[in-house]
Amino acid sequence: MAIQNEPEIGNWYQSASSLLFKVVAIDEHDDTIEIQYFDGTIGELEMDLWESIAPEQLDAPDDWSGPFDDIDDDVVSSYEDDNNTRKSWDSVLEGYEDN
Repeated sequence: MAIQNEPEIGNWYQSASSLLFKVVAIDEHDDTIEIQYFDGTIGELEMDLWESIAPEQLDAPDDWSGPFDDIDDDVVSSYEDDNNTRKSWDSVLEGYEDN
């Protein structure tokens, strides 16, 4: 089924209701489009609904951190050293063995 303005995985869109979302998967078998809203919420649209909402394709938002706005600063700072740079990911994984 061909639809107008076909969704593309990885592209950002804005619906008529001003919701900003990214297409993360397309399931042609089920005729659904999986999306992730800017706030991190995952959703699913039927292909038929895609046409009726007529989303406008946009460039990726400058502030991609929208889904991470509610992360506690203590969590982020625990992965930074005194110079405010990221610690080696190896140090985060210390104590775990490869099986």
